[in-house]
Amino acid sequence: MVTGAMTVLHGRPAQQYSQFSLAAVATVSCLVGLSIPHQYRFPVQGERSLLSDPGPGHEEHEEEEEEEEEEENWMSESTSVYSIIIFLIVVTIMFEKTKDIVEERATKDMLPIIESLFGEMTILGFLSVITFICTKVGILEMLSINIFGEGEETKEKLTEIFETVHYCLFAIMIFFVVQVIVLVRLGTESEAQWLALDRACQDPNTLEHLLEGNHAHGRVSPAPVPGLGISAESKKKQAIEDQKLFHALREEFIKNRDVMYPFKQEGKDSQIAKDFNYGRYLSMCMGETLAEVVEVSVPTWACMGVLASLFYILMLIVEDDTRILAWAMCACGWFVTIFNFAFERKLINIRNSFAPLGFLRRHKSIWVDNREGKGELQSLVADENKPGWCSINPELFDLDKRGKWAKHWLGPAPNRQQLLFWGQQYGPELHILLLRITLLFNGLYTAVMAVTFIPDAWNEFSQPEFICFIIAAVIPLYLQVTGKRRLVGTLTHIGCIGCLRRNEKIADVIREGKTSSAVRAFIVLHKIHMATKSMDQVTSPKGKKPSLTPGKPNKHYSETMPDHMLQDISKTFDLFDDDKSGAITTEELSQLMESLGSPQDPEQLKVMIALLDANGDGDISKEEFIQWYSEQLEKNELDPEEMAKSMFCMFDADGSGSITIAEFKEALDAFDVGLSLDDITELVKELDEDRNGHIDQHEFAHLLKRHAHPPPELTSLAQMY
Repeated sequence: MVTGAMTVLHGRPAQQYSQFSLAAVATVSCLVGLSIPHQYRFPVQGERSLLSDPGPGHEEHEEEEEEEEEEENWMSESTSVYSIIIFLIVVTIMFEKTKDIVEERATKDMLPIIESLFGEMTILGFLSVITFICTKVGILEMLSINIFGEGEETKEKLTEIFETVHYCLFAIMIFFVVQVIVLVRLGTESEAQWLALDRACQDPNTLEHLLEGNHAHGRVSPAPVPGLGISAESKKKQAIEDQKLFHALREEFIKNRDVMYPFKQEGKDSQIAKDFNYGRYLSMCMGETLAEVVEVSVPTWACMGVLASLFYILMLIVEDDTRILAWAMCACGWFVTIFNFAFERKLINIRNSFAPLGFLRRHKSIWVDNREGKGELQSLVADENKPGWCSINPELFDLDKRGKWAKHWLGPAPNRQQLLFWGQQYGPELHILLLRITLLFNGLYTAVMAVTFIPDAWNEFSQPEFICFIIAAVIPLYLQVTGKRRLVGTLTHIGCIGCLRRNEKIADVIREGKTSSAVRAFIVLHKIHMATKSMDQVTSPKGKKPSLTPGKPNKHYSETMPDHMLQDISKTFDLFDDDKSGAITTEELSQLMESLGSPQDPEQLKVMIALLDANGDGDISKEEFIQWYSEQLEKNELDPEEMAKSMFCMFDADGSGSITIAEFKEALDAFDVGLSLDDITELVKELDEDRNGHIDQHEFAHLLKRHAHPPPELTSLAQMY
């Protein structure tokens, strides 16, 4: 009941959580108090408790003793009810705090899975309500007497069984939730890795070094056994192979080949840009994929019901032999673990089939045609410039020879890409279903082992057998829980490429990239504007900007700035350099400030130029621009709220205290990043938390925090690639 009340919190505004939680706790507490049997509740005025009915013929002193005992019971019962209420309040607060922490630590792309997770937890509340009703109306007692016969022990037997099963289902869902939280953490790590891989793909120096030499035709190695450590050298090799494969898949994604022969690439004019953030695209898709995994569907519960039926049949066959059942459950755990390994290998092979054959010299064989007209498994020998899926011959599967009913139920024949999947065109949904079933099975496995088989094994097994049983039971669970990162990442990858690419996410990534470029440009202008206010930052008599630290020369930006930040600030410079001459002139800076509604007089422009012009030639080169920016990063910056307050006026042209869509578009158009009115409208909707159609300072601070720089995890992860 408590869980049911708490899970209704999902979907309510944050400011309503506390009030709603306390109301739910109070309601549940009243139900708990009402559910106490009459003889154990403290009496209401005018009501006599069964414990205080002295009956006729008792002495007066016995009545006084019973009244004193009744008063003591009343105090104990009142204290118990009060303690329960306080306990439920504490549990509710802990639930709220945990929920807030999970939402804060999860990235924007992981929020869909968090929402789906707390939505699924309403099942626990529903089960609690059903259990409460069944145990209080007396249905289970009557059924228990009919099934097990009359008697005090048999009267409550079915109720005890029902509650035990309910608690087991509760434990299954709790462990399912724990696994989902682990997946959220692993998903966040995968996001950072994808972003780092994408950054490396856009760095010409890194890419040239990666694709030449001994690494030019390296084999993509299989995934390491989950949970087992690998050496630093192996990690380095795996990182190089991951980077090469990511680059190949990224190139094919941009080409967007037709699934029909001759597999033409999309026209150059209609292709997405070469600097498309493929890693960000995968991150967005992962959030949706995990949200689908969390939503436990009817087929999932049906599969769990089939599994329970099979185990019930086994119980009847072995006549409830605990030893056989315990080892059978352990064997099921190992079977699911082995299936997970095979499932992961299948997903990896599908992903690799989207890379060019020339890149993957050695690859798991797939169905191809041969001159004898027979289908067999052999090495791929088709065009090396095309991906592996292009070599599949659909005729080998006799898809066009299916009967009328088969075509009616199975739908149209799948294309070459869909033939790679289990279930063909239904493969993506089937793969998500399989992952969801394994997560629920892990919860079932843990609950049944902990509640039933481990206690029984302790009582019935010998010590050596019990130790072997514990080891054999724990290892598969450990391997499954720790081996989900690569599996989930690969499942996401193959679910959003080829014919499964998600155009709406591509548009979101492009819009986000344009917004990030404009926001970073505004931040640079803000830094320049703030620097001009300080006379200490005016150029020295020799025309050179003084050192940031007296007595010490400024470090070169290559020593202080990571590669991904260099790429970003270089793109920002290009926004300022309107004529693409490689230098920012006084005229270009003047036009930019004027377009932003903040015109500067000639003297102010000279000061702004002098701040960045290290050689005193009157222009700002890219080298000078990046060097100045790297020095600004070493200074103590304002926090996002203060920076937002300072920059807010650059957007708020009319000084109304909020930014309209028109004002937002006018400011962003100054940098010509290519954002359309629809893009601006979608961005405002995304930032507008209170849904008033405007952006206030608090929402503007979120914009700066989200788009100022990439995640900090990139700095450490990029060193691996």
